Formats: sequence, C-alpha cells, structure tokens
Amino acid sequence: MAKRVLLLLLVCLMALPLLVACNNTAGTESVASQATSESGTTSEDVSEDPNIYPDIVDLDGREINVLQWGWGVGSSSINGFTGEIVYSDESEANYSRVDVAKKEVVDYIEATYNCTIGEGYRMTTGNIMEEVQQMVSTGTYNYDIVFASENQALNMLSNNLLTDLKTVPTLHFENVWWDQNSVEDLSINGRLFAVCGDINTYDNLGTWCVLFNKKMKNDLGITDDFYQKASDGEWTMDYFMEICQGVSQDLDGDGLDEFDRWAVGTETFNIYAHLVGGGLRIAEKDENTDLPYLTVSKETERTFNALEKVLTFYNSNEVMVANGGKYNQYSNPWESTIIQAFKEGRELFYVCGLISIAGFRNMEDPLGILPMPKLFEDQDRYYHTVSPDNCSFMVLPYGVPGIVELGTVIEAIAMKSREIVTPEFYEVQLKGRDARDDESEAMLDIIYASRCFDLGVCYNWGSIVGCYYSMDVANIASRFDAVISNAELAIQDTLDDLDDYDPVLN
Repeated sequence: MAKRVLLLLLVCLMALPLLVACNNTAGTESVASQATSESGTTSEDVSEDPNIYPDIVDLDGREINVLQWGWGVGSSSINGFTGEIVYSDESEANYSRVDVAKKEVVDYIEATYNCTIGEGYRMTTGNIMEEVQQMVSTGTYNYDIVFASENQALNMLSNNLLTDLKTVPTLHFENVWWDQNSVEDLSINGRLFAVCGDINTYDNLGTWCVLFNKKMKNDLGITDDFYQKASDGEWTMDYFMEICQGVSQDLDGDGLDEFDRWAVGTETFNIYAHLVGGGLRIAEKDENTDLPYLTVSKETERTFNALEKVLTFYNSNEVMVANGGKYNQYSNPWESTIIQAFKEGRELFYVCGLISIAGFRNMEDPLGILPMPKLFEDQDRYYHTVSPDNCSFMVLPYGVPGIVELGTVIEAIAMKSREIVTPEFYEVQLKGRDARDDESEAMLDIIYASRCFDLGVCYNWGSIVGCYYSMDVANIASRFDAVISNAELAIQDTLDDLDDYDPVLN
C-alpha cells in the first residue's frame, strides 16, 4: 500500500511541472499548428494536455541503445547534428544548450526508470537496413531504438523488419509530444511503422523552406515585404517567379555559370517540393480506409499543369539547378554551385532544408527564412515537405525484446523532451541562433504548422518519384504513362504484405 501511495505521489510530481511547461511551449514542433488561418496554415486540434501519462516502471538496469543514421557526416554545409535522444560526446564544457537539455532528459529517465540510455549509441553512414535485418534474423538486438530516414524506414518495412508502433500498448500517439501530422500521414491501412515528434529534432531540420539574401534584395531595389506577403497568404509561385525575372546576370561575359548572379539556387528534388507546396503529394489516402492511391491518377490535369509550370521556370535562366546536369564536373555540385553562390551573396533565393542554415552562420550578408510558395492562387494554406532522405524518424526493430516496457520509456523520453529539449531547440537554437530576425521566427511557425508527409515519395512505388524529379518539360505525360500501371500494382503488393504482417510483442 505504501508503495502505491509513493508511486501516485511521484506521478503527480511529474505531472505538475509538465503541465506548466506545456503551457509555455505552444507553437513548437508538433503543436506549431497554432499559426493563424490568415497565414494560410492548417490548424490541428491537438490539446496541450496529454491524454495518458507514461507509467513509472523499474527496468532493473536495462541498457537502451540507439542506432542513428549519420546525416551530414563529412559535409561542410550540413552540420550541428549530434544525434537523437543522446547528447554530444564532447567534453561538458563544449555542450550546446540542446546537448544540456538532452542530458537532463537522459539523466531523469535513467534515474526514474532504473536504466541506462545511449551507452551503446552509434551513428553510422552504413546500411542501417542490413544491421536491423541482422538483429531480426538472429534475435540478437544490439539496438532498441533506431532513427532512420523515411526512405530507409520504408525499405525496412518492405522487408518485414519493423514493429507496427500501434501494436505497442504503452505508446500513445494521441499525446501532444508526437507529431500528429506524421501519425496521420505515415499510417497505412491502419498501421504505423515510423513517426516523429519531440523525441527527435532532425525531422525539424529536414523540413523544407526558402532562404533569401536580404542585402541582395535591397541592392536589387526590391521593396516588397516578403514576410508580409507570406503572413497574408500571398507568397505564391506566380509572385515568386515574377520577383525572379531579370535577377540573374552574367557577371564575367562568358555565359551564365556557377560563378555568376542567380535569382534561385535549387536542386531537382525541389521540383517535387514545389508540387507538395501546391498540396500535390505523390500519394494521398482515402480518409475512410487509410489506403493510399496515386494523386496523379485522380488529379491528372492539375498535376501535369503544375509540373509544366515549375519545370518551365526551372529550365529558365533565372534558376541554377545544382544537379540538373550542367555541373557534373563537381563531386558535390550542391556545395560547389548553389551553396557557394548563396554564401558569396550572388543568389537571391535558396530552396533547401532548414539544416542548411547552420552552414550559413558565418555568412556576411543577412538571410531571411520564408515558406515554400503556394503553387496555386486558390490555395487556402501552405504545405511543406519533409525530406525523405535528410530527416529523422523513429522506428523499432521487429521483435525487439521487452517492447512493452521499452514503449513506456520511449513515451517518457518524448514527454520530457517536449518539456526540456524542444524549447531549447526550437526557441533558442533554431529561432534564436539561426533565424536572424523576428519575422523569420514567425515564418518558422508557419512552416512547421503546415508540414506534411508523403507515403508516395517514401515507397517510390513503380519508381514514380523519378517522374517528379525530371527536368524534362516536354514529355511529362509520357513518362507518367510509362510507370503508373506498375506503381498501382506496387501499391497493391505493399497492401498485400501488410495483410500478412504478424505483430510480435516480446
């Protein structure tokens, strides 16, 4: 009886500071959805109060190890990421404020649940699927929690290597510390194998945006207030293309190349990112059955018209496309062309993931952050893609032992991360350090409120993704015609595999 009373008191003590903290973190991560309708954003009715608090259980010294994909390792333009849950292994004197916050969460969880976290942590650029496959096939689990990209996660799912997270009774995805858009968008036929939320931060950094050089804007005599346009819901593709007219200039008289001035720096992935900006994901889902279908099959004309619009612009002299074929002489055409031009003040706009901002911290010219422009004038909101490659999603290996208790700890980590890590990351690091003005901070709220996740780009059924990344504006219809039938068959194959899925809880 005494133990029960003590347990109840501990739960109450946990709840009080969290309730206070939740009231102070509105607008962050999964609840950035509080942005206003005037901004053209969506609003999710997610309560700040959690529905179910995680239990406190004694894990008897269990080691909880994390396997982490190493985003940006070796890149000079993508840096600052040290891992999910765990903190930097540098000396404590070199901890960032986010590291300090992560350490506080880990210390709390280890003390409360009698476990250790991250001692077997590893960040790798190797084949994560092979490692998970080895664990599942041998029953020897070196890692309990895996953070992978969307593409990696869904490849593992296709090989029956992941746990359906909805079968874990101690995970409660209605709670506010889980990104509700990821829960809804990444489910398929009622199952959920990958998710993001306050437990991780790289999903934020993998969110797409538009950066602009504020000095270059002024030097060009552009007096329009981009921030106000975005706040008023008037930041559209037509306006974006209009602003870009005449900006590019051959500075040395030898034809436009990577050393000249450009209106836009971009890559072929951003053709797709612009279509998502118009609400045109590769795959949508039936809201009643949770079954996916190809958007192009139901919105053919709208998709083709959108692609023609974007591709015509991308093939113009206003846009430098790093990997469009012109700069193949470089081992890393991104860093040698569009990134270098933006750093040197020769590029007005740069379309990229938020992770890229870290590489511009020493840039002399001030930069601003903007949403992806609306592709259609009749849109009532913005849409923002999350990179399928440069983004972090939590997955659990199929058959990982002690998963019920593990789910309890994961839920607690997510809860405490929302209280401690998210404010540091979002308000201090991302807003305070990377965003250089109050207006850019407001833009981040709009961007995070309107994130969406696309099963189509993750699964790449029938290799349909290539149809969206192609620079070819003349053969849009024919290239889709060549893959749609196979893509629809591949969707059915995926659904058939899911029907055979047998959840195992150890």
